[in-house]
Amino acid sequence: MEDQRVAITERPAGDASVISIVGRLDATSSAAASLALEQSISQGKHAIILDLSDLAYTSSSGLRVFLVALKQMRKAGGEVLIARPNPHVMEVFAIAGFDRIIPIYESVDEAVAAVEKA
Repeated sequence: MEDQRVAITERPAGDASVISIVGRLDATSSAAASLALEQSISQGKHAIILDLSDLAYTSSSGLRVFLVALKQMRKAGGEVLIARPNPHVMEVFAIAGFDRIIPIYESVDEAVAAVEKA
C-alpha cells in the first residue's frame, strides 16, 4: 500500500506478518497505515512485526495507528512487536511510553525468533 509520504509492504514470517513502513507517518499518511494493519490483523496471524528501520518520522497520528493495532491484536490473543526503529522514532516511542508497552527488537530476525518462542 502506498501514500505520497509512506510506503507499506507486508511479508509472511512463520506465524507473523512483517510490515515494513517507509517514509513519514503523519496525519496525511496514517489512514493508509491503519488500513494496512487492519488487513493484516484480519488474516489471523499470531503477531505483527513492524519493521520501522526506514520510518523517518512519526507524529501522534502514527502513534495512534500503532496503539490501535496493539489493542486489536491483544484482544485477538496476538501481539505487536517493533523491529529496528531509527533513533528519532525510538526517542518518540520512549517519550510516549511505547517502549514500555510494545516489545522492541534490534532486528526483524530477533522479533521473529521471539514470536516463535511464544
